[in-house]
Amino acid sequence: MIPVYVTASGAFLPNPPVDNEAMEEVLGCVGGKPSRYRRMVLRANGIRTRHYAWRDGRQTHLNEELAALAVQQALQDRSWSVSELSMLAAATTLPDLMMPGFGSMVHGRLGTRPMDVLTTAGVCCASMSAFKAAANSIRVGEHPNAVVVGSEMPSPALRATRFEKESELAPTRSGAADSYQFFNADFLRWMLSDGAGAVVLESQPHPQRLSLRLDWVEFRSYAHAFPTCMYMGTTSPEDVRVGSTFQSFDTYAQAEAAGVFVMRQDTRLLPLGLVGSVGVEAKRLRDQGLLVPEKVDHFLPHLSSHVFSSLMAETFQSHGIHIPPEKWFTNLATKGNTGAASIFILLDEALRSSRFRPGEKVLCMVPESGRFSVSYAQFTVCNPS
Repeated sequence: MIPVYVTASGAFLPNPPVDNEAMEEVLGCVGGKPSRYRRMVLRANGIRTRHYAWRDGRQTHLNEELAALAVQQALQDRSWSVSELSMLAAATTLPDLMMPGFGSMVHGRLGTRPMDVLTTAGVCCASMSAFKAAANSIRVGEHPNAVVVGSEMPSPALRATRFEKESELAPTRSGAADSYQFFNADFLRWMLSDGAGAVVLESQPHPQRLSLRLDWVEFRSYAHAFPTCMYMGTTSPEDVRVGSTFQSFDTYAQAEAAGVFVMRQDTRLLPLGLVGSVGVEAKRLRDQGLLVPEKVDHFLPHLSSHVFSSLMAETFQSHGIHIPPEKWFTNLATKGNTGAASIFILLDEALRSSRFRPGEKVLCMVPESGRFSVSYAQFTVCNPS
C-alpha cells in the first residue's frame, strides 16, 4: 500500500467568537423567555466561546461556503491551487440543500476542473468516513492527493423560531418521555455551533516541514447495540417505521408543526452509548495490537462536552488503557462543538501550535452519538521529504 500523509490543514470559523452570555441574543429566546437549561448545559460542557454564521440577526454564510473557505485555507497552507487537487471528500450533518450532494456543491463553489468527489453524511463521524475513503484512494494509487473537509452549520436549526411550537406543547405533555422532549431539543441549542476544517492528504510527506503519516484508521458503528440517540426527521426514534418520519406527512408544513424538524438528543442514552462504543472499540484496537497506549504521545479526542472527558478516561481505565491527561489536547472551550468539522479544526490548531516532534505518535478519536459510532486514527510525525 502507498503511504498517506497529512501535509496541510485549514479551518474557517465564521464571524467573531460568541461568549456564553451573548448566545441567546444570537439564537433568540423561545417564546420570548430565556432558557431555563442554558446555564446548566454550559456548566457541564465547558464551552466558553463558539462561532455562528449569523450576525445582527442575519445569516452570513452557507454551509458549503464554510467548507470551501476551509478547503482554500488548507490549500493555501500547502501553497497549492484548487486545480492541483485530485479528489475532494466532504462531510456534513445538515447541508444547505437536500440534494444534490454536499460535496458537489462545495466543488461547484471551488470551481476549477473535473475531479473525484465524495459526499459522506451522518453526524460527527461523517468526516472520518470521508477521511478513510480519501486515504484508501491514495493507498491504492487511484489518486496522488485529496482534500477532506468537514463542515457544520447547525445554527439555522437552533434559532428560537424553530422551537416555538415545541415550547407551546411542552407544558401539555404528561408522560416522562414526552415531557423530556423539550429538554432534549433545548439541550442541543447550547451544545452545537458552526465551522469547517480541512486536511490535505498526499502520497509523499511535505517537502519542507513536518507531516503526519497515517499508521491506521478504523471506523465502527455500534448501531446494532444501541437505539437512536441524536436525530432529526422523526419524533419517535425508538420506532422508526412507515408513517413516523417527515416523509410520511402530506406536507412539510405538517411535519414542521409536529416538531419533526427539531433536532433532538436523548441525553439519558449518552453515557451508556459512549461507554459501550468508545471503550469497547479502544479495547478491540488494543487487543489487535493497533493501539499501544504507552506509545501514544498526543491524544486528540473530539469532545462534545468536557463532562465526557472524565467518563472516557474512566472507560479507558476499565479496559486497562491509560493515556495521561497531559497528553490530551482539545479546543472545545474556545472553538465549540462543530460536529464533523471538530476533528479537523482540532488537528489544524495542533499542527500550527508546534507541539509535535518527529517520531511521535498522535492518536485521534471521534465518537458519534447519532446511533453510536466511533472512529480512531493514529499518525506518526514525520520529517520533511
